[in-house]
Amino acid sequence: MNKKAMLISAALAVAVLFLAGCERKVVVEDNDQTSLASCFTCHGDQEFAMLAAKNQWEHSQHASGENADRNRNYDPTRYQTCEKCHTNEGFIAELTGTPYEGGEFSVIGCFTCHAPHTNGNLDLRTTAAVALLNGDSYDREESNICARCHQARENATTYIVDGVRLSTRWGPHHSNQADMLLGSNAYEYEGFDYDNSAHTNAADEGCLNCHMAPGISNMVGGHTFRMYDEESEHILVSGCNAATCHNGDISGSFNVTADEDYDWDGNTEGVADEITGLLDSLFVLLQAGNLMTSSGSPVNNRVVALAESAGAVYNYLFVEEDKSEGIHNTEYAVGLLQSSINYLATGDPNGFLRKPGMGTLTMAAAH
Repeated sequence: MNKKAMLISAALAVAVLFLAGCERKVVVEDNDQTSLASCFTCHGDQEFAMLAAKNQWEHSQHASGENADRNRNYDPTRYQTCEKCHTNEGFIAELTGTPYEGGEFSVIGCFTCHAPHTNGNLDLRTTAAVALLNGDSYDREESNICARCHQARENATTYIVDGVRLSTRWGPHHSNQADMLLGSNAYEYEGFDYDNSAHTNAADEGCLNCHMAPGISNMVGGHTFRMYDEESEHILVSGCNAATCHNGDISGSFNVTADEDYDWDGNTEGVADEITGLLDSLFVLLQAGNLMTSSGSPVNNRVVALAESAGAVYNYLFVEEDKSEGIHNTEYAVGLLQSSINYLATGDPNGFLRKPGMGTLTMAAAH
């Protein structure tokens, strides 16, 4: 066969393969569960809810890909255990119990939580209750799938002990919202009375009540999961202002006036301001006790003799990493911070009440 004939033959072969491989006809059998009608519930040009969800998701933290590199390809010794929450493939592997054998990782997306082509609907992959690391159960309807990742990575009861060694990565990790909402799994000092705010019982759908409420744009609410957008200054209050919750009382800011002067500075301010005041005071004491660095991380390799002192570090991180500035569970956050300050200042979680003019906080219990 001459060269020209060989080239023509090869081109024909490629063309046949191309046509065969690209023949992706939609075939509707009489008894097939997947019909054109069911396809068009997602792929039709009038399904505006799907378009809205897509646009919202694109403005979410999940879509940013900021943390998707927490996988074995980046560092197998450090990040392989992180895949289950930081990547789509890792989350599904953890959920199904089938190890992921592929080589690429992607961000949390639509098919992380939904499996429409497998299930034939947009139901979540799971709504099963989630056990927190201390054994408590988070069971808030569809938000259960959120709690699979948005929880502390440790059991405070067994994690915080006498003689514990701190590290820069020590603590509840960066997403303990489920624990905070339930008022659970922080370090609770013996003899201190901890309480919970209304959100613990009122948010029957957990995160979804507020974070997925209808928004006025694709920058907040819905599948953005965001409550505030700095650029547009849109604030998501539709979930908060439901008749069974705040009944229209919130507008313009989530920093609503606190019930009392939680941080003992002589002024009753917004909840976020009060929590910030308590965090600042606790931070001063933790630094004075060589328990925390100026950058806000635990002192690496510091061996802490008493669990009560390590508990103060844990409680600081527990409130700080919740990222809600006390909104998720104000009473529990306040209790954790006040008891930690009291203990470090006097050795007694109930033994300190700061009044205006008392001066600089000093360390009494640095062990």
